[in-house]
Amino acid sequence: MKKEIAITAYKCKKCGKIHYPYHDRCLACKGREFEQIKPEGNATLLAYTAIFNLPWGFDQRFLILGVAEFENHVKAMGQIKADSVDQLKAGMKMKPSWEPVRVQYGEDVYGLKFEPME
Repeated sequence: MKKEIAITAYKCKKCGKIHYPYHDRCLACKGREFEQIKPEGNATLLAYTAIFNLPWGFDQRFLILGVAEFENHVKAMGQIKADSVDQLKAGMKMKPSWEPVRVQYGEDVYGLKFEPME
């Protein structure tokens, strides 16, 4: 079951730098006032990797993780729905979703997933 993306980023009211996750002070100007923003639109893949040595509790043989930037400049990391890194390239468009990433203690754990649009 897909849900609304449950990520909140923070935009510095002084300089406009976007932070995710939350920081007590802006990393650019040291300001302390932030506006909450949600990721919007599709995302562009910035970087990706495959992890083959997964911790206990994962049923997959490997995971592909990536960092992507949403249309409103929020950057976040999530799982990528692909069979191989050979199908991916930096700069490609990704469709984001908030869905189960694993099962823990019999319950779904939700997280960010990206699906290539190309």
